[in-house]
Formats: sequence, structure tokens, C-alpha cells
Amino acid sequence: MKLTHDVPQSKGAENALKRAKQMVCASYTPIKRLPILQKIFDDDGTPSFERTYSMPGFPVKGILYSSVRRVEKFVGYNVSLETFFTALANPNSVIYDKTIVQKPRGGVHCYYGTVCSNFASYVLQLPYKMRCTKLQEEPSLKKLNTTDPDALRLVDVLLDSKHVAIVTGIERDENGKVQYISVSESCMPYCRETRFSREGFVSYWMDDPLHDYEFYRYAELDGITYTPSPFVPLEGESAEGTKINRTLMPDFGNKANYVLGQEQVELSVFDAAFDTVAVTDPDGKTENHPVKDGKVILQPEKAGFYTACCVRGEEKSDAVEWCMTDLSFTMDRSVTRPGETLTLRYQNAADDPLVAWQYIRCEKDGWMESGSVTDMGSAGEITIPTTEAEGDCVLLLLARNAYGIYSSARIPFKSEV
Repeated sequence: MKLTHDVPQSKGAENALKRAKQMVCASYTPIKRLPILQKIFDDDGTPSFERTYSMPGFPVKGILYSSVRRVEKFVGYNVSLETFFTALANPNSVIYDKTIVQKPRGGVHCYYGTVCSNFASYVLQLPYKMRCTKLQEEPSLKKLNTTDPDALRLVDVLLDSKHVAIVTGIERDENGKVQYISVSESCMPYCRETRFSREGFVSYWMDDPLHDYEFYRYAELDGITYTPSPFVPLEGESAEGTKINRTLMPDFGNKANYVLGQEQVELSVFDAAFDTVAVTDPDGKTENHPVKDGKVILQPEKAGFYTACCVRGEEKSDAVEWCMTDLSFTMDRSVTRPGETLTLRYQNAADDPLVAWQYIRCEKDGWMESGSVTDMGSAGEITIPTTEAEGDCVLLLLARNAYGIYSSARIPFKSEV
């Protein structure tokens, strides 16, 4: 039987497939125990999460799964591939040393990671990640009135309220009948692409009693863009530019965002010949800091971009970079009810555009309502709908700079029904 691969129907579709491949094909070797999650099934099919580790020196493929809502450090949106890979190279980074424990839900372990909805949102280049139930309501995602595999196109979406995946490969026979379908997704422990036979696809995706998947098609596919990363070079791309600073490393990775006043910057020095780190602040002022026990701990007081390098006399190491962000807001009240609106007054020390707002329920770090915003200045007022959830919640705003999307401090409030 002769098989023909479907080809992307537009440049945007091609770009979406490349974005998926970045997340699926990211290859790395942890240098310490890497926190990962496994999904374990009981006899009746009930799933549970097991926190475990991938051992140092064992090669890994695919961005790891971790529902990092508590710190908003999703790879692709908040954390760039460069930041992720440079953090992996630092034995003192948050990836290895700052695991997150969440009970009773256990879908989080590593400080950086991705989840299915973040993966799909990134592939489709949505303004910001959307949970599965929100994706079902997204106007640009059009539900197809069929579940016939022959009707599928590349970058079509398999979606229900619990999980989402992207069709990234279709193989048809001489009569145009689909024989194989490749599906890319974020699942435990890593992002993956799986090639299913037609029968296997129907069995796994259509007949699964725990899910109710439907086919969706993204209406704005042609507008998706793609930026190559030397840290995950796809076919025909170059790995040039992946030099990692082995002398000086920030704990969040290179070119990371830190929240001013909340997150300290920990610089590790791996060359004992250097006993000083020179830090240049956003105003261009340079201050020398002594190395103590191989580290320099900083509590920056200015928002903006910083650089640092090790110095010894006239000798300097390569530099590392980070940004201290200072996005804040106030709410017009601390108790809300469903169906109302909430007025926020926000200000940002940087001239960075607001991207989104996000509610999170404190219990289980529940991911609640969210929304995207456009054409907002660095200071002003915004009115948003209140959450439908009940109980103790937090609200955060999100903005974007050169390093990715970053969050404000979280403001707690109570939602009463």
C-alpha cells in the first residue's frame, strides 16, 4: 500500500507544526535528578499522579509536564527555550532545587514545565494559554460536525474538557483514506508525538470511556508565525548560538524574569579563580559583589534589565542577563460575587503591553477564568468579569517583555456565591 503524507495547507499551518515539533523534539540530558510526573492507572482505569525523578545522565526528549500555575513558569509562554536549557545546565537552578508540592492534586513537580492546554495554546499561538474548557468556548476554534478520521487536516485539534492534542501528521492511501495519524500532546512525563494506525486512533481517541473528544479547526491558522531556536534546531536549522555560560549561571536560567521584591536572584560561580561578580543595573551603574561559597545572592531594588559577569583584575567572563519586573494592580473590593464586574487599576514600571488576566482558586491551585487584553498602556484601568468559583482565590495580571510573559504579584480575595 502506497501512503502519501498530507502537506501543510499554508505557511501558518507549517509554522504551527514547527512550534509543536519544538516542544516534542527538545532533547536534553539532566545533570541532577530531574523532577518528573508519571500517570498511574488503577484496575478500574482511575488515574493518579506519581512524583518521581529522571536520573542524571539519562537523555530526555520533550518538554516535561508540570502544571506550574503557582509560579506561572510555563515553557513556551513564560519561559523561553533558552531560559529552560540554560537552567538545565545549572546544578543549582530552580529546575532541580525548587520542586513544587501540591496536594491533593499532584499534577505539578518541576518548577518549569508545560501542560496539554499550554502546549496547544502555544502551537496555535494564542495570546496566552487557555484551559481546555476555555478552548472549547474559543470562537476561533470551530467544532467540526464529524469524528471521521478522513475529515481531519493537519493542525486540527482533538479536544474535550480534560485534555487537548494536535494532529501533526496524516498518511493516506491511494484512495485518500486515512491510514495513519500522528498526534502531538503534552502528557506525563514529557511532550510526545505518537503515530497511530487508523484503528488505534479510533480506539484510543474516539472510544476512550474517560474522554469525549471532538474535532476542532483553528480559523486563524494562516496567521501563526514561527521563530527558530538554536537550542532546539529542527531540520535545516542551525544550532549555532547555543553557547552556555559555564562560569556564571542564574538560578532561573539566562534571560529570565524575576518579580521585583518577591524573588531573589541567585548567581552561581563555577570557576574558583573568580571571587567577584560585577552587576550592571538598568541605569548602567556597575557594582561589584564578593563571591561567597560559590554564589552571589542579590535582592535588586530597581525594575529593568540587568547583566552580570565574573571579574578578576582585567579579566571578565561572559555575561548573563535577567530582568526584574514590577507589574502591580489594585482591586476595587476584596469580596466578589459571580455575575459582577471587577475594576482594576494597574501600573507597570516598564512600557510592556498587558497580555492577560488570570483567576486561580487557592484550593488545589485551581485554574479558573482568564481573559486576553490588547491595546492597554503601562498604567490605567481595566474592568473584568468576576469569577464563577466560590472560596478563596487570587488574581494576577500578565505582561510581555523580550524574555516572555511575566506575572504581577497575586492579590487574594474571596468569592461568595
